[in-house]
Amino acid sequence: MKRIALFCDGTWNRSDAHNPTSVVRLAQAVMPTDPSGVKQQVFYMPGVGSGRGGTKFARALDRAGGGAFGWGLTENIHDAYRNLVFCYEPGDEIYIFGFSRGAYTARSLTGLIRSTGLPDRSQIAAIPVAIDRYRDRDPKTHPDTEASMQFRAILSPDMATSREEVAWRDKQGYGQAGLLRINYLGVWDTVGAMGMPGMLGAVARAVNKKYTFHDQKLTSLVAAARHAVALDEQRKLFPPTLWDSKIERMNGEAKGDDRPYQQLWFPGNHGIVGGSGPVPGLSAEVTMWMAAGASRAGLIFDPKRMERVLERADPLARNAPLAQHAGMANLAGMLLGPRSGPETVDDVSMTARIRARELGYAPASLDRVIDQLRQTGGG
Repeated sequence: MKRIALFCDGTWNRSDAHNPTSVVRLAQAVMPTDPSGVKQQVFYMPGVGSGRGGTKFARALDRAGGGAFGWGLTENIHDAYRNLVFCYEPGDEIYIFGFSRGAYTARSLTGLIRSTGLPDRSQIAAIPVAIDRYRDRDPKTHPDTEASMQFRAILSPDMATSREEVAWRDKQGYGQAGLLRINYLGVWDTVGAMGMPGMLGAVARAVNKKYTFHDQKLTSLVAAARHAVALDEQRKLFPPTLWDSKIERMNGEAKGDDRPYQQLWFPGNHGIVGGSGPVPGLSAEVTMWMAAGASRAGLIFDPKRMERVLERADPLARNAPLAQHAGMANLAGMLLGPRSGPETVDDVSMTARIRARELGYAPASLDRVIDQLRQTGGG
């Protein structure tokens, strides 16, 4: 058994950046081998728009198209999937992380795995077929249909994606199969804006139709998950892609930090929450929370590196206005407004609660819960 950790960075972000994201910092902190000798293999993927290409023009086009329209995101999903297929063996543990459009990549990758399973390496030539099936919006290709279970039984005979599928295979005579699980999904401020801005109406819908196959749902294929969402992000063109209310049912009777599935709102804009912004104290708060969830799921981090992150953490650090980025992001920044924010106090991070209590922190994104926060003293 080994642990496989995939890290998908955000728009314009790469590992050699002057101020790397929390995706990079956590990837660096994963120990190659845990104290008991279990191997931990890391895959890192730079974000869309990070300037890939063989010529100066190609790199400039990648930065513009990837940043503004999400070009390259689908290819990143396919690359991550291939890495898993080549590396995975039954019994391995899988951990997936992502920030911004990298978070969208991470969540879409789990949707692809739910749809097609993970083929055995002997079936590597079938990967394009599996990906085409994932892209197909025909109801017959929904992951829960019998046709989909039959497809996965042939493509991935050793592993099923749900307990229902394990029972179905046994009943249909396919033999025993193990249960494929993603041990942990950790994402920072998922942004999935692809193609043309939705405010352009019918033209945008027609152009963006090809992107609608991405499955962002959180399902029981994922054993535990955390999503950190930015309270102070203002750009309307980049709304967060949230998990729906199903998360409450998936948590069952679990409360507070015992919940395996958590979607919490943190102080800071998109970059700060993702770790690349100008307030390292707030970024470190989010990083520690994300790492704590992964550690609980089984991933082992270098304690010395995590100690350095903890030393930077400061819930009362001075916040910053919307970070200004070069190029297309400045155009997006012309259209500003608060996010809808959390619906319940349970979805407010401890960092935000401390700021509300100690600093009177009350952005418009907290309007729906600010009275409850004040009644409880922010605790």
